[in-house]
Amino acid sequence: MRKRWIYKADGRVIEVGDNHELPARESPMIMGDIQPYQSMVTGEIINSRSSHREHLKSHNLVEIGNETKYLQPKAKELSPGLKQRIIDIANAKLR
Repeated sequence: MRKRWIYKADGRVIEVGDNHELPARESPMIMGDIQPYQSMVTGEIINSRSSHREHLKSHNLVEIGNETKYLQPKAKELSPGLKQRIIDIANAKLR
């Protein structure tokens, strides 16, 4: 007797009968281009993502929601004298 199996993306294997329909194929989602809009800075019409990026860059603009400030490491401020205090504690323990 012949058997039929379906292999899932998560590694599971499922046995199915002869009359089972195969699921629709999964495929990558393709994002379409942006809809044209009027720039609030210059009034010109922006038609594509590339012109949108170019427009933002040429006018020093940042798109809200796409900031990268959080990716930069935060500056750590040490309290004054902390380094010397750590040295003194380490020396005291080593004696």
